[in-house]
Amino acid sequence: MQSGDAANRNALNDRLKDKIRSVRLDAAWALRASLDTNSNAGRDLLRYLSHNADEPAGELQLGVFWMDRGDIKEAMNCLERAVKWDPNSAPLHDALAVGLSLQGQTEAAVQELQTACRLAPRDAELRFKLGLALSEAGKPDAARIALQEAVKLEPSFARAWYNLGLADNAAGNIDSALESLSHAESLDGNSAQIPYARATILGRLGRIEDARTAARRALEIQPGYAEAESLLQSLGRRE
Repeated sequence: MQSGDAANRNALNDRLKDKIRSVRLDAAWALRASLDTNSNAGRDLLRYLSHNADEPAGELQLGVFWMDRGDIKEAMNCLERAVKWDPNSAPLHDALAVGLSLQGQTEAAVQELQTACRLAPRDAELRFKLGLALSEAGKPDAARIALQEAVKLEPSFARAWYNLGLADNAAGNIDSALESLSHAESLDGNSAQIPYARATILGRLGRIEDARTAARRALEIQPGYAEAESLLQSLGRRE
């Protein structure tokens, strides 16, 4: 489903009528964002979710269901209950932060993620999310610190290195930005965004040939990448 492949969606739709209930439920869960809740599989899934909603994990799953269907109000009711029942669960505070962010409550989302990080101090993903939330809240220095902590906890965290590079660049720490982006690229060679980000920085520094090389690399990974194509043209393409 995450790949967006039509064949996968069709295969899952076929499984909604499988004779085995657990298969039907798994397929229904995967298709939850667009599932017809009046269908047999839809009703099965709702009964299953309601049955498990008497515990925090069940409320979390129900909250995710409503959130993915665009019903943020109902999702928040579920997530808030889950956190109330189990205030010491980092994943619950993380999920609640997502809902708050979708509602535009950035500061509240930051607070929930800070709580999650205190509860799970070795979780690099939570530090990464905190960094993004702090950046969205207009706190770039705190965001950089959170992202630095994320890559310290998990040195192979490519997305965190990439965002740290962007944060360093915004702060004017250009050498650190290029170093972080290069490290991110070495960890994830399939992301066109990373060499494109390097190309933009190198172009501003007047390192034109290096910038062209980075922009071409972005286009090799993602042919037709409009921003990279435009940058390459502005730099005066040399094939």
